[in-house]
Amino acid sequence: PARSATFVDSLLARPEFIDQWVMRLAELLRVRSSNDVAPKAAQGWFEWLQRSLRGGLCIDEIVRRQITAAGSNYSVPEASYFLVERDAKVMAENFAQAFLGVRISCAQCHNHPFDRWTQDDYTGLVAFFAEVRAKRAEDPNEWVVFDRRGGDTRHPITNQVVPPRFLGGEAPDVQRRERRAVLAEWLTAPENPWFARNLANRVWAAYMGQGVVEPVDDVRISNPAANEALLAAQRARRG
Repeated sequence: PARSATFVDSLLARPEFIDQWVMRLAELLRVRSSNDVAPKAAQGWFEWLQRSLRGGLCIDEIVRRQITAAGSNYSVPEASYFLVERDAKVMAENFAQAFLGVRISCAQCHNHPFDRWTQDDYTGLVAFFAEVRAKRAEDPNEWVVFDRRGGDTRHPITNQVVPPRFLGGEAPDVQRRERRAVLAEWLTAPENPWFARNLANRVWAAYMGQGVVEPVDDVRISNPAANEALLAAQRARRG
């Protein structure tokens, strides 16, 4: 009677299972070389992800470390995430699409026509990344990622400074803490309504060929889950 479970466990224990998910997560985290990410740095970034998964690090912790990464992208390989794209707006858009399954780019110029997101929501999320900067190290291919103090984000219509605000939520106190650390805590908190749900949907899509919400990175009011009870159950299991 236990033969099937034993066989499944043997498959999950194979190194190829980890390697498959390393590749999937590498795509999600945008692990790649670019103008500012040398091949050596990209390889180190990939190997960091591989070590993390093989060592049993939970995905929420991997994402937390990715979002808060700072320092040399040679010694802290995951810091290369903030070199692939250097614009705070693009960082925010990529963050929402990868980790929340939400596309917010429409709200940059106007309120989203098919969802709840407004320009206030967009600008508030961008503000979390406004302090991220990078400077070259002694090695011309090495960069140091850091957060400068201060970095205003202004509303495109009112030109007023917009404080960091969680997507669809409140504006947290970021006076004494790094903005990205606050954002990472909110993202991976059990009560976050999108993160675990997004991951569960992506895992389902990987195994079944299609997400419960499809496309997996376009969750919105006008694109509901094909089976809401199924997705809610999967999210609860991942939580």
